[in-house]
Amino acid sequence: MKKSTILLLALSLFLGLQLQINAQSFASIDQYLSTEVEEGRLVGVHGMVFQEGKLLYDQTHGLRDRESKDPLRGDELYFIQSMTKPIVSVALMTLYEDGKFQLDDPVSKYLPIFANLQVANDPTQGLSSGTHPAPSAMTIRQILSHTSGMSHGIAPIAYDKELWNGIILNGNLKTLAQRTEALAKIPLAFDPGSKWNYSFSPDVVGRLVEVLSGKSLDQYLQERIFGPLEMKNSGYNLTEAQKQRVMTVYSYTADTTLTRAFGQPTPSGNTLFAGVNALFTSTADYLRFGEMMLNQGEWNGKRILKPETVALITADQTRNIQHRLTTNDPYALLGNGIVTDALGTLNLEPGHGFGLGFAIVQEPKLANRPSAAKGEFFWAGANSTHFFINPTKKLVVVFMTQVASVGSPNPYGFYFGNELRNAVYKDLK
Repeated sequence: MKKSTILLLALSLFLGLQLQINAQSFASIDQYLSTEVEEGRLVGVHGMVFQEGKLLYDQTHGLRDRESKDPLRGDELYFIQSMTKPIVSVALMTLYEDGKFQLDDPVSKYLPIFANLQVANDPTQGLSSGTHPAPSAMTIRQILSHTSGMSHGIAPIAYDKELWNGIILNGNLKTLAQRTEALAKIPLAFDPGSKWNYSFSPDVVGRLVEVLSGKSLDQYLQERIFGPLEMKNSGYNLTEAQKQRVMTVYSYTADTTLTRAFGQPTPSGNTLFAGVNALFTSTADYLRFGEMMLNQGEWNGKRILKPETVALITADQTRNIQHRLTTNDPYALLGNGIVTDALGTLNLEPGHGFGLGFAIVQEPKLANRPSAAKGEFFWAGANSTHFFINPTKKLVVVFMTQVASVGSPNPYGFYFGNELRNAVYKDLK
């Protein structure tokens, strides 16, 4: 037998043994992921667990595309929706380190279209309720922490329906500059700084990146984030080879049957480089981003942020808001960290804070998440993607799948993230 053949066999046996140990060591998370697929809640899923400098778990279950029966291989690309937001927020904070702005600067200092903002008198009634002048300027700190007074267009109130029609359904908005100009013309839902309200503000974050850097958002992300972190499968537009690895998006019907989503993400020809969503990435790429944040801004000898900037990003910025939910207030869980409050708006879940682009677990018991850890920072995407970072345990976990929850029913909006935490922490005990 040739030496090369012997080496290949030895390598195959070693890798097989490693995968076996990998699955046995993380029996709970492996069982969780496989059960989600077997019981039909997911078509396919990829989970990764990284701790103390080592990749401890890396497994896929199910199919990339159910119709073609193409299995997951571990190199798939996912349309990560709102998990775009933390990346774009980090990009803006690199410009903060460059001295391009201060956090409490008015947004209008750099984007004059946001001067002299108006605010809806009653967002539950929409713009027909009239408006009043914003009592203070919208700041960069507020747009990074979802306390700007903006909304996202996805809450079940009149204002958000008008916002959705004016922004998402406006086919004339082809660039981020055009979208932010349109956003600036729509009155705010709340006075700046008065309430945490999930919003379009990361689009303003992305536009600030463009204006302050003089580069398009996709170019800046490539130069300052994706290139240094070797995130070679991340971007707004994909190559022909990458398109073949995009996972199909599925959605639930009213009877909770999973079906192929009517609208699939467009992997090329995109010109609107959004801050709120629109990035494609792989599980491994996003893990590198998480590793960098865990390691206080550094990855593989390359520094993206200073440690003090990471500390600022992961510190609660919502302490001074006037309208904060408590467990005595009525609310319904919507997603990890997000609830629908009595107004019908999207609020921050009790027990949580929010930094500059990331949610933070502050009081796990108050959040009714006993498996979560104080100081975890995290976010999720509308296609049911999740990640969380635990600095104390030196842990990064990434969960990738594609089940839509905007515009279609998804009874498992917060379930996936909660169960993921439960399984991971059970295995780490």
